[in-house]
Amino acid sequence: MLDKIRIKPGEITVGHELPWPVYDFEEALLLQQSTVIASEKQLNVLMEKGLYRGLTQEELKEKKELEEQQEAAERRKKLIDNPFEMKNSCALETEQLLKQLTIAAPIDVTEITLYISSQIKNCCQRNANATLAAVHLSEEFSYGILHPLHTAILCELLMRRLNFTDEQQLTVMSAALTMNVGMYELQNKLFSQTDPLTESQRLAIKDHPEKSVSILQNAGITDSHWLTIINQHHERIDGEGYPSKLSGNSIHQGAKVIALADMYSAMITTRSYRKPIMAQKALKDIFTKRGKSVDDKLAQMLIREVGIYPPGSFVKLVNGDTALVIKRAISKKGGTTAPAVCSIISPRGGFYERYSTRDSGLDMYKITGMCQPDIDEPINYPKLWGYG
Repeated sequence: MLDKIRIKPGEITVGHELPWPVYDFEEALLLQQSTVIASEKQLNVLMEKGLYRGLTQEELKEKKELEEQQEAAERRKKLIDNPFEMKNSCALETEQLLKQLTIAAPIDVTEITLYISSQIKNCCQRNANATLAAVHLSEEFSYGILHPLHTAILCELLMRRLNFTDEQQLTVMSAALTMNVGMYELQNKLFSQTDPLTESQRLAIKDHPEKSVSILQNAGITDSHWLTIINQHHERIDGEGYPSKLSGNSIHQGAKVIALADMYSAMITTRSYRKPIMAQKALKDIFTKRGKSVDDKLAQMLIREVGIYPPGSFVKLVNGDTALVIKRAISKKGGTTAPAVCSIISPRGGFYERYSTRDSGLDMYKITGMCQPDIDEPINYPKLWGYG
């Protein structure tokens, strides 16, 4: 079926060649391209019948862009309750956002970050365990896309404990999503680079907070908190960060939150040259930095929020099973509950036909440590949390 548009008066003139073929409403060809309209009478008769032409390449491109915008607008009206589905949807939106910002193409930054932040907030409220699992599992997108998205999710979980207002949460998540736009292309290149950084790459990394701020300002962002947080997200409380070597209370609280989430997310996300660092080791590293490069209170808060064995982590059990943590331990007045796990691989190395939920508080199912098994068959991760 022809993508057609009705020809308007003035698009055809007497004595000039037609720039395109002309059709009637039913798409029957009336006049070939380059046909010359001989008289006003002929033109008037044709126009009264109704003339149509195919869309030009530029018009087809504009039509496609408009349809995509309309589809995106409809999609953004719906909240996604499945954290794994949410992550994929938000990753696509994040990718589009960063690409468009990088080439200075027109884009509504506030609308897209509001959509992504709303989706994250909804899933964190509904099922924080499954949302954390989505952070630790599934790597379908590049590091440059997953890293800011994971950082935004971790920020939201921390901010719930800090009692940030909805407006503050939106600002911090928006900053997390756009913090690295100033080195988006370089970040994707570094993902697969095994050689040491070049001097120009080091400079680009050091300059990226200020470059990110500049890109966002050019895109119409004027929120001073958003821009300040991005500019300071690599500052450290001991004054050893960049670009301004700020310290302590001179650093925006939102920037401190992002700095911590950024650090953890970077460690647990896969790189081309290494597997993700196991959560327990990443948290231990953060624990040793508390009060130095990272805020002590925030570091302890992250450890409590994520848990020593975060959802989405593979662990070994006393009985020899390899299991996946599906629910964090919960601290109560009477003590702390053990994480809930789901046995995936038997002691002999075969996959269970039916995965069984275990209470790791029981002696026979106690966790002996984390592991990174080689998974050679697909696992329906969302199903373990009751989705799909």
